[in-house]
Amino acid sequence: MRQAPTLYGTSLVLRPPVPSDIDARLALGRSPEILRGLGSVSDDVPALTRLEVVAWLDSIAASPTAWVVAREDRFLGEIRLRDVDLTDRRARLGIAFYDPTLLGQGLGRSAIRILFQHAFQELQLHRLSLRVIADNARAVACYKACGFIEEGRERESALMDKCWVDDLIMGCLDREAIY
Repeated sequence: MRQAPTLYGTSLVLRPPVPSDIDARLALGRSPEILRGLGSVSDDVPALTRLEVVAWLDSIAASPTAWVVAREDRFLGEIRLRDVDLTDRRARLGIAFYDPTLLGQGLGRSAIRILFQHAFQELQLHRLSLRVIADNARAVACYKACGFIEEGRERESALMDKCWVDDLIMGCLDREAIY
């Protein structure tokens, strides 16, 4: 499988991983705030290991539709297109930033808009979809600002902090994307 191309925005770069990303990701560890936004909660969050990070970065490097998000060569997170279907011209979007101090700065919007360019113009996709925890207001607002529309709700689909929470199903068609 070929590696993803490097994609450039005005302030961010979506690129294949480099060896220094291992230490950068390890330094960020596992933030409970980040894990909660991704729909995973645990009272006892185990330390992130080098082996886990290497395997994770290898999975990004092996995919033609997965990137590290970086700013000025600083590792920030990841963005992926999963389940790419070129026949039906659709894929699922996944994005995560791992430093909680960077949340709410518009980085997600910037990364998604860079990816839109590639997904809708280069790959000629028609539709991107995603799932997000309904109470992750920051992420939902980001997705809406990029053109995603709530298409459905999967009620009580995740157990977080001993409470059931909903997942939102969101989609964006090529003509709805906000670059």
